[in-house]
Amino acid sequence: MKHLVKCVSLAVGLSLLGAVPAAAQLWFFPDYAVPSNSGLPQTFIAGTYARGLNASSGKTDGFAVMAGVSTSVVSFMGGVGVISGANDEVTLGGAIGVDLIKAPGAPVQLTLQAGVGWIEIDPVGFAPITLWRFPIGLALKAQGGPVTPWIMPRLNIVRASDSGFSDTTTEVGVSGGIAITGEGGFGIHAALDYLAVDDGPWMLGVGLHYVLPGGR
Repeated sequence: MKHLVKCVSLAVGLSLLGAVPAAAQLWFFPDYAVPSNSGLPQTFIAGTYARGLNASSGKTDGFAVMAGVSTSVVSFMGGVGVISGANDEVTLGGAIGVDLIKAPGAPVQLTLQAGVGWIEIDPVGFAPITLWRFPIGLALKAQGGPVTPWIMPRLNIVRASDSGFSDTTTEVGVSGGIAITGEGGFGIHAALDYLAVDDGPWMLGVGLHYVLPGGR
């Protein structure tokens, strides 16, 4: 009976995964492509708002702060977010990107990206469920210039655990967006995220960022 309760509890958690896109390295945010550059290392900070667009997304609101470093080969970022709801859950996440194709003068570049995200949810009537996600994608990004559009198909690996019982699912998703950065380092960014599960949840993210002086 105890094992059955665990299974039911975990099933509730996994059903939430199908109803809400696991996104932004941070949960419930779009998965953003890690920025790259061709010069000196750049440090950046960002604030982002996210919103589920349809019923299957849960229509949650999320607020996050992120920071990272971009170099000519390897770049990474991490952040913390709060998902608005009955319990205002906190989510943590990070990602690393390695440039695979980055020819001088080429209009686009290809980056292999992997991330990790964590959140703990507390379904009503069930034990808390710890959720991990591991998005792995290939980001195709414009190279050079202040305007950087990008698109990133990905595998979305999710592991849910509840009191020693766990299960793992793998889905396919895609995100795309644009970042615009001015000469002073301030900029705006936006992204749209889709996860290929039943009912196809969509997430939108918009925010502001700043590239610190030194690498730009």
